[in-house]
Amino acid sequence: MKFNHVLLGIVCLFAAAACHKTTCEQESYPPVKATRVDGSPDSIRFNLSYYSSRCEEFTGFNESDSSGIHVVYVKSLFRSCNCTDSLQKVERPYAVKTPGPGTYYYKWGPYMSKIDTVIIP
Repeated sequence: MKFNHVLLGIVCLFAAAACHKTTCEQESYPPVKATRVDGSPDSIRFNLSYYSSRCEEFTGFNESDSSGIHVVYVKSLFRSCNCTDSLQKVERPYAVKTPGPGTYYYKWGPYMSKIDTVIIP
């Protein structure tokens, strides 16, 4: 009887270990600096710069509107448990179709308080 309990305990341990897979993937929203750049008249263009390691992969933009301000985050996916890579500056273009006449506000990333104002006559 004792042997069955020990065997059952060992089976439960292995089952728990198999179900508990360690993943090191983590979504990140790095601080972003934006610079407005010239482009075609049908869009508003910015050059976004941020720091990233080779262990991170750009996965797109996260955009939302809050109180009349268009908030843009750069999303990246960190895929390594043991990354000791140094940071490098990355630049990404960001463009928005030119809206109608008015004043528009853009905020970049979760940590920047700077808001860019774009006036379309």
